[in-house]
Amino acid sequence: MKRLDDSQRLERGRLRARLMERMQQGDADACQELLDSIGPSLRAFLRRRIADPHEVEDVYQEVFMAIFEARRTYEPGRPFEPWLFAIARNIAVDFTRRRWARSHWEELVAEPPEQLADTSSTPAPELNAVLAGLPPDQRDAFSMLKLDGLSVEEAAARAGVSVGALKVRAHRAYKSLKRLIGG
Repeated sequence: MKRLDDSQRLERGRLRARLMERMQQGDADACQELLDSIGPSLRAFLRRRIADPHEVEDVYQEVFMAIFEARRTYEPGRPFEPWLFAIARNIAVDFTRRRWARSHWEELVAEPPEQLADTSSTPAPELNAVLAGLPPDQRDAFSMLKLDGLSVEEAAARAGVSVGALKVRAHRAYKSLKRLIGG
């Protein structure tokens, strides 16, 4: 990217401000010309702020939408770039906040953590004993779906009931098992 001297930068800023004014008046050509003009500098600005290069394009599009939606807030006669880059900075910060909110931390360690000893004095119940506590239709639904690996449709056909009825039986079996195991 070539460097501009101060007079060129000033003239580019004036041109962008005029284009923005025309865009505010509904000139579609000015809108396209403005977006073409600010595109390279906006991308460079965002690349310095967004860690993942694959997400820069998404943020770039968000900034364009925000500029279009906020076009009425631009005051003609004022410098355009500070207004533009304030919007871009805010969008980039919001994006980063959303990304951090979705992420989680994992710490790599040389040794795996010690496993806690089972402090409960009661042993885990045997599956067959727990299944025996279920009504026969629930036990069959659970066995076919979870132990035999049948699809819901196959299990319903084998049981001679509708798919919906088998799903109800299986759901009731899961709830009963959770209660019986103590979960």
